[in-house]
Formats: sequence, C-alpha cells, structure tokens
Amino acid sequence: MKLKQIQEALEIDSLYGSVDCGNLDINSVFTSDLLSDVLMCELENLLLITSLTTEQVIRSAGIIGITAVVVTNNKAVTRGMIKLAEEQDIVILQTRFPTYETCLRVGRVMEAS
Repeated sequence: MKLKQIQEALEIDSLYGSVDCGNLDINSVFTSDLLSDVLMCELENLLLITSLTTEQVIRSAGIIGITAVVVTNNKAVTRGMIKLAEEQDIVILQTRFPTYETCLRVGRVMEAS
C-alpha cells in the first residue's frame, strides 16, 4: 500500500517529510510504545504507529530502517524529532485518533490493498 492511502484514512493533521512521500510503499505495520520491541522488528518498508513523542523514537526508527512513523492521540511532534527525521529521511505523520482507532483504520487500508 502507499503512504498516501494511510494519510487519507487517518485524516492526517500534520506531516513532516518529503513532499512526495505519499508514493512511499508500506509493506508492514508495527504498533508499540516499547522501543525495545520496536528494535526487535526486522520488516522492510515498515510503518510504526506509536503515541511516544521523544527523539528516541526517531533514533530507533533509523536503526532498523523504518519508513514512516505515525504519532497518535494528537500528541505534539517535537522539533528534535522533526530534525532527526529529516536527517534520516523518515516521514512523521500526526493524527488525532487514538492508537487503537489508528490501527483499525490502517488495517482497513491493508485489507483493501
């Protein structure tokens, strides 16, 4: 599926990353607020769904090659996160939906793809 499909399903409020990021392929989705679990994931073209808003999320994403991060619960994305994401070519999406609703919406997109 394309990141653009996820953007539409999640009614993304804010997007940080490349203007053309909507064409990015997403093959897998992982949801966690435990970065130790995130670091164990070995999937390609991965979308991470989390409610964490620390720079460590982006550092962890960079280590395992995550394509994009969705921050849930309308939490503010920090400037430090944005800077690190730009350096590592990671897209950050921000949505008002809680994590559970975000997962349901992304799941529907995956089923339709």
